[in-house]
Formats: sequence, structure tokens, C-alpha cells
Amino acid sequence: MEDDKQQPNLPDLNLPPRPRPEDPGYEMVDADGNIMLPGYKSVDGGHESNEPLKTSTEARSGNQQPAADLAVEDATTKKPDNSAKEQPKHQALSTKHQKPKALILTGFGINCEEEFAAAYQLAGAEATVVHLNQVLHGHVSIHEYDILNFPGGFSFGDDLGSGVVLANKLRYRKNDQGRTLLDDIKEFVAGGKHVLGICNGFQVLVKLGLLPDLAGTVTPEVTLTHNASGRYEDRWVRLQVNPNSDTPFLKGMDTLEVPVRHGEGRLIIGSPETAAAIEARGLNCLSYLDEAGAPTANYPHNPNGADLHCAGLTDTTGRVFGLMPHPEAFLSLYNHPDWARRKRADPGLSEEGEGLRLFRNIVEHVASLPHPPAPSPGGEGEPDVEESGSRPRLTADKKQWFDRLKSFSGQMRREPTPAEDTLWQALRNRQLDDAKFRRQHAIGKFIVDFICTQHNLIVEVDGEVHDETGQAEYDTGRTYELEGIGYHMLRFTNGQVLHQLPTVLQKISAALHQYSLKN
Repeated sequence: MEDDKQQPNLPDLNLPPRPRPEDPGYEMVDADGNIMLPGYKSVDGGHESNEPLKTSTEARSGNQQPAADLAVEDATTKKPDNSAKEQPKHQALSTKHQKPKALILTGFGINCEEEFAAAYQLAGAEATVVHLNQVLHGHVSIHEYDILNFPGGFSFGDDLGSGVVLANKLRYRKNDQGRTLLDDIKEFVAGGKHVLGICNGFQVLVKLGLLPDLAGTVTPEVTLTHNASGRYEDRWVRLQVNPNSDTPFLKGMDTLEVPVRHGEGRLIIGSPETAAAIEARGLNCLSYLDEAGAPTANYPHNPNGADLHCAGLTDTTGRVFGLMPHPEAFLSLYNHPDWARRKRADPGLSEEGEGLRLFRNIVEHVASLPHPPAPSPGGEGEPDVEESGSRPRLTADKKQWFDRLKSFSGQMRREPTPAEDTLWQALRNRQLDDAKFRRQHAIGKFIVDFICTQHNLIVEVDGEVHDETGQAEYDTGRTYELEGIGYHMLRFTNGQVLHQLPTVLQKISAALHQYSLKN
């Protein structure tokens, strides 16, 4: 009878607990500042260890890897290489002759990094996966890459809401120079580079204020919260691309089918004015569709009840893009649960998944960007970015200005071309719309012909040399860099200025009104 009253020996009650490393949940460093434990673990422990992260000096002296490990390492999914000579903080965009470089962040509960890496590999980019702490501690710089990626997962367990803790870490944690990673991301985007966030990554971008960023102040304007269904949703959805969207991620796309896997994907827009501004600018780039192909608020086709039927947002530049569904989970036809029937119905059906197109788009876009321009004849040097209201502005480095550029720009002012002198006489002393222009002005490593800082407007007057292939390519790259940090460019030939001056002034006047900083 005594035996009948005994409880069964359940394994989970009687086996000793599995040994676990002591992990307080935050990064641990030794007395010298070396990271001993990165913090919360991602699902794949292969990206993290209890060993201190190597400094660049240590990496140069002993970055050996066993031959067996080298044999199995994916050649296209790279870890950051610290063995090279130290690089400058800001690197130029990849060109047509280089593979675009995608940086993929992991750690703290992020768990979709390998799918991201596979997507970029298939799209022709070089993918690098790093723990977020390697970026926060300065071991890896985002500025060495073209595309910054925030994958999905459950960062910090979503304990305070999806993406909230990670967003706060990026906004408030300062490095030794007093800068936050958000500061670097703002500079990264202002320099013409791209950011992608999916699912939890989208939640982080929204709660950082990078999306939709209507005001340009990186202040949260919308939020993502619990699904209207009150439960975690794991299903396939069909999306419509907004034809008014201006993001390279979705170029040439109409619809796509992808899975959703989230508990907090419902977009809430706080005011009708914000919703109207988002719609007017085409920032609601993806909408959930019903079976008839119409945008819908109805469950389950809209799995979370999002405002504006919205599955994704871009910022006003189109370079920051986030969405709740997972295109990286549909890279192959065989990822789809209905692939067999579809393949039987259409034996010629492409074996690429619809989600891969999004990654191909951004990789092709980055690869097609103009070559980075060479420095102006005044000398080398990277441009400095400062904030002017809500817009970035390049200014010349003071030492570089005195040492290298001042004499050169002075000479150009003393010896203008006839066309430059003609235009200057029409612009000087606020003659045109009370706008103050400067001539031969240094902006970072460039010298521009005319600039009105009130309107971030640059006017260039080009001679015949600018028709030559090499010079034209340089001009394109220079224009790209200046427009990438907030300037607007107008170009005229010598002949237009000398023989059609009223038309030239009319176009400049129209641009002054269009690009007023008050707008």
C-alpha cells in the first residue's frame, strides 16, 4: 500500500539540473575592459563565446584558425576581419566593381541572422554576422558596410514589449567617445546607406523613431503592439506594394507572399494627421491583401489588425525600411507549404522564393550606385556631418580648410570663368529672392561653385571638360554624396548661363521655393 502512495519518479523531478554558465543577462568585462561574457545569448551559440573579444592588435598577432574549421566555414558568410590595417571610420559606398557588404546584427535573443545571411549570399552580397556588442564596443564599425540589418527574434525576451529594450540600448548607451549607436545609424543613413529591419528588427526601428521619421527628428511617431487577435500569429500572407513608395528594396515589385510570425505586429498610428502624412508620402509601402487582392483590415488576411492595413514602412528617404512579415523565410520555392501542388500545376515555375526578390533589389541597387568620387584638387579628407535643424549639413574641416582648401578656393574666386562670373553678378547681395549665396565654398572634401545654406541648394556651372567620360563619372558620384547628406543640386552648362540667363535664374528661383528649410 505504501508503494501505491508514492509519486512516480519523473525525470524532471529527480535528475540533477543541467549545468549552466552563470549569465546575469548583461555584458561582463574584466578590469581591463575586455568583454568576458557578451550578455543574453542568441539561439545559435556559434556567434558568441565566453572568451574576450579580441582587440585589433590581438587579432593581427594571432588570428589563426584550424584547417578543419576553415574547411567547413561558409565562404560567403563572413565574420569581421580585424586582421587588416586599421580602416578609417567612414568608408565609401560599394561600387559597381565590388560586392555590396551587408552587416547583420545578432545577440540578445535575435534568432533570424542565418536566414538574413543566406538571403544576401543568394542575392550576390557579402554577408557578415556579428554580435551587437562587437559594434557597441567599437570592434566593428557599421560605416564599413552598405546595408545594416536588424533581423527578427525576441530581443531581451520582449519582456518590456517587442523591441523596446534593444531600442533603448541603441538610443542611450554611449561609447568612449560619448556617441550612441543611434548617432552612428543617423550618420550612416545620411551618408546614403541603407537599413533593413524585419519583425523584431522592424519593431526596433519604429521604437527608435527611425520609422517613419516624418519630422526628421528620430522621435517615435507610431508604435507596434499586440495583435488584435490576442495571440501569436504564424501564417502566410499576401502583400501589396504601394506604387507610390520610393524605396529601392521594393523596386519593380507588385505583390509578394511571405509568412508572418509575431505576437506584436499591430501598427498603431496615434493621430489622423500622422496617418494622412504617411499615406501622402507613400511611406506605408506594404499592405495586407484579402483573397480578392484588396487591402484589408479583416482577420486572418490582416493577421494583426494594423492601421492602414500596413505591413511595412519606409522613412522619407526610402533608405530605411522595415516590415513585420519574413521575406528571408521564403528564399526558395520549397519553403512554401504549397510548393508541390504549384510545381505540378506549372512545371516551369521559378524555384526562387518571392522573398528573395527584395534582397536582390537592394543588392543590385547598391551595386549600381556611382563610383565614389575622388577628392577635390584641394586635398584629401573625409567630410564632417553636422546637424542643422532636422537636416544634416557637410562643413569643411577647419584645419583642412586652412591647410589645403582655402588657397585653392580663393584662386577659383579670383579667376572665375566668364559663366561663373555672370551668374555670380546675378546672385550676389541677395538679388534673387533675398537668398544669400556664397561662391567657391568648401563642403567637406569638395568645393562647389555656388551654395545657399538657407535652402541647402548647390548650383554648379560646368564647362566642356565635364562632358568627358571620367569627369562625368566623377560629377555623378560627387552629386550622389552631396545629395545623400541633404543637399539639392542644380547643374547648368557655361552656354546656358551665358546665353539663357533668365531661364537659369527662373530655375534657381523655383528650387529656392521648393527646398526652403521651412518646408
